[in-house]
Amino acid sequence: MALFRRFLNVFRPARLDRELNEELEFHREMRQRRLRERGLSAPEAEAEARRRMGNLSVTKEEMRDARVVQWLASSLQDLRHGLVLLRRDPGVSSLIVLVLALGIGGNAVVFTLLKAAFLDPLPYRDAGRLVTIVKDRGWSPSPSEFVELRARSRMLEQIAFAEHRDMQLSGTGEPLRVFAGRVTASFFPLLGVNASLGRTFLAEENQPGRTPAVLLTDGFWRARMGADSSVVGRTLRLDGQPAVVVGVLAPEFHFDYPGLRIPEPVDIYFSYPFNPSAPLDSGGNEAYLVLARLRGGVTRAQAKSDLERLARDLAREFPTQYRTREGGPRIATFEALPLRDAIVGTERSLLWLLLAGVAVLLLTACANTALLLLARSLRRGREVAIRATLGATRLRLIRQFLLEGVVLAACGGTAGLLLSGWGARLLVAVLPARSPLLASAHTDTRVICFTLVIALISAIVFAIIPALKGSRGTPGPALSAHAATREGNRWRHAIIALEAALSVFLLCGAGLVAQNLGALISAPMGFDPSHVMVMRVKLPSLQENSLQAKARFAFQRYLEKIVAIPGVDSAATVTGPPLHPARAGPTELVGVTDATGRLKSAIAYNHLVSPDYFRTLRIPLLAGRSFRDDDVAGRPRVTIVNQEFARLFGLGRDVVGKQIFEPGEPFTIVGLVGDVRTQGLRTAPFPEVYLSSLQFDWANVYLLVRSSLPPAQLVKEVKGAIESANADQAVFDVTTMQEFIAGSLVGPRFQVFLIGAFALLAVAMATAGMYSVVSFLVAQRTGEIAIRMALGASGAAIVRTVLGTTSLWVLAGLAGGLGLGLAASRTLRSLTNTEAAGSPGMYAAVALFFLVVTLVAAYLPTQRATRLDPAVALRCE
Repeated sequence: MALFRRFLNVFRPARLDRELNEELEFHREMRQRRLRERGLSAPEAEAEARRRMGNLSVTKEEMRDARVVQWLASSLQDLRHGLVLLRRDPGVSSLIVLVLALGIGGNAVVFTLLKAAFLDPLPYRDAGRLVTIVKDRGWSPSPSEFVELRARSRMLEQIAFAEHRDMQLSGTGEPLRVFAGRVTASFFPLLGVNASLGRTFLAEENQPGRTPAVLLTDGFWRARMGADSSVVGRTLRLDGQPAVVVGVLAPEFHFDYPGLRIPEPVDIYFSYPFNPSAPLDSGGNEAYLVLARLRGGVTRAQAKSDLERLARDLAREFPTQYRTREGGPRIATFEALPLRDAIVGTERSLLWLLLAGVAVLLLTACANTALLLLARSLRRGREVAIRATLGATRLRLIRQFLLEGVVLAACGGTAGLLLSGWGARLLVAVLPARSPLLASAHTDTRVICFTLVIALISAIVFAIIPALKGSRGTPGPALSAHAATREGNRWRHAIIALEAALSVFLLCGAGLVAQNLGALISAPMGFDPSHVMVMRVKLPSLQENSLQAKARFAFQRYLEKIVAIPGVDSAATVTGPPLHPARAGPTELVGVTDATGRLKSAIAYNHLVSPDYFRTLRIPLLAGRSFRDDDVAGRPRVTIVNQEFARLFGLGRDVVGKQIFEPGEPFTIVGLVGDVRTQGLRTAPFPEVYLSSLQFDWANVYLLVRSSLPPAQLVKEVKGAIESANADQAVFDVTTMQEFIAGSLVGPRFQVFLIGAFALLAVAMATAGMYSVVSFLVAQRTGEIAIRMALGASGAAIVRTVLGTTSLWVLAGLAGGLGLGLAASRTLRSLTNTEAAGSPGMYAAVALFFLVVTLVAAYLPTQRATRLDPAVALRCE
């Protein structure tokens, strides 16, 4: 019979059974006819035909075996038996399915995120050929370098430039702060994006002196413009200058990835006014973005070689612009980084952390399931013995156990897959940072296939030990009415030790990040955050680029208005408040040299602050003086440093009168202040240099106001005061200093939540495993315990009998988990940006917590053992 027909017969047993019955009936009738033709009567012919055909049931089974794929048919039979066991033992089966759903579903969730990060195509034309150009360890090419790249590159096409900034939109009611992208006309064609209304930019709109053209994103158009279809052609005032709306972008378009240093969704795009004849500027670490597409057939290696040639040419032609701090020649290194790699950026560590967590969770789930199945397989010794007596080979029995495991894994995998889409959305929603790339994660065929593979591998992992142990019984003892096997104790104990090790390992990770969070919360801030409001204010670009005194002192006028509000104690501006530093750079102290004879240099954060900054935050002044209102442009430049700066240079408090170069110009130190928390994820102090905001022009600042007024009233009064000085000034990102501080700890809190959730799930599984092991031991040794009690054994002796060996294995797993936690602590700290190293107290607390939980799990079955009535137990035996 054709193999395909035999294969089909496996899945149509009713039709096959009907065909076999018809065939056997046909043969019986033919025999009866021949016998009647030989002279037998009808009853005699029927009886003789039945005798000659023998046992029709056996014949029918032989015919069935010949007309199906036997191994497939028996496998389906084993699968059906697995479904029967699900109904027959619903409690254990439900627990197994739940545990597997958590383990497999967690892996499906993380794979969904990994797929979105590394496999799903980006929503742009020819996304695989898109690259971003970076320079010198991640810096960005300057606008003039972009012009040179566009003119000289041989391997790139459609090069585009972009930068992102805060801007003010006025003329539509209250001044509105918008987050804008300033781009070249090639930006949207490069990405293959068209406008849903109007058009995108034209090349001539990048010429200087033109009225800026504006493209609105769909979200901004709907939220702020009421989805007005007549918006194209309307003139808006952007940073005080007229700008014409030329189009609205499609709803599905977004290009606001934090990995590209675009911290928030873009509201509008406007044309970048390029001056091709401007002198070359080697730039700095500004948040520029240069995108390009590799030409057809060009590899990354060819692009790298071309960019290296271009960098050498620029360094040779413009030696003045490419100099080191010591005056020597410097070659800028350009690199074409795949756009996807740049977008993923720092999210790699988060994805690795998630992957490690769910992998350990899945191993724990498999170990727990193996424990439950091992106990169940040994309880089925009589059933296995009967099957073996009837001719089932050990290989056949092993296959049966494995396929029963496949049924459980399929149920768990299906449940996990149903939860994975919801779980991925929930995880993205609680991420500490916005992630458009991960937000696009969705379940598709690849996720389903991955889940099926994980479920199959899990089934083999957790079912192989029960299959080997459960299929090894001998028929004689197993068929005894009083059979009680002690097989599998060593495997059960080894598995519970593995569960203990994995659980304690995750608990160590959770304890480490929790200890780090506790250190961050308890570390002194160095300032008083109470009754302080934080706001952001940005001057329009017209004032930003002006050299007039009224622009330089605009913020000072705002402060004067704010301080005049009744109930306001003080107010100040700063470019980088505590926990949110502005920029860092090398600072040299005049007169202090290193071993090479050069001026000693250190990286320090630089802040522009108004005179009342230290009084507003109550940062202590330790020596010298604070800034004064006469520390303005044209006067000797002054600076104030913190204690860490003085300690780094070995000055103690003797700093007043010393001079530093910052940046490249001499500044006289006039004061020393206390250290404050500079970064939310770092408790150690960092060198800081404070400059007077009255000596520099800076457009984007934080406004700090200390007041006893209620926050809502204070914000209203402050906005009114600023409006009285400048009706077009927007105030945004308003919050209290306590909320500002809490925002800096969102990442560590999320890490504690994430690893803690994994750890608690693993501990719950280990607890269930411990309970099942001890319960099985009590049930297994009921007779022995009864005899011991009848002979006078105490309750403590019974507890030692039940928990003696199990406790040793649990302690071994505990020690192994602590060892894994210690070994992996450095890796975990690097993945989570954690400063704190695990203390002995933390590891002791982890061990104590796990021991308490496992003792609670063992309490009920142990109590059951000590309360046995020996007479009743022996009668049951």
